Amino acid sequence: MSDTATDREAPKRLRAADVIETLETALHNVTNRPTAEPSASVEITRNAKGEVQHAVKVYAPASADSEAVQRATAMAYDQATAAFDALNTLHPFGG
Repeated sequence: MSDTATDREAPKRLRAADVIETLETALHNVTNRPTAEPSASVEITRNAKGEVQHAVKVYAPASADSEAVQRATAMAYDQATAAFDALNTLHPFGG
């Protein structure tokens, strides 16, 4: 069978009410989502000269307890440091 313009259904027209309903739903979902727990990521690398570089990213809602943020950051740092030290033992920098 051939696919002609008369064989295809016309696309449904988007009504303003549909757009408003979609935007209201999205706004409701964003404003009512549960707050996330603080989290952090730490990256420890060596640059071309062999110098150690740290990159720390902390994610927390504005309402987060500062102690919870510090715990998350310390945990990420401790884990990254342990992994870096273990790999540095296996593959020491020879520069």
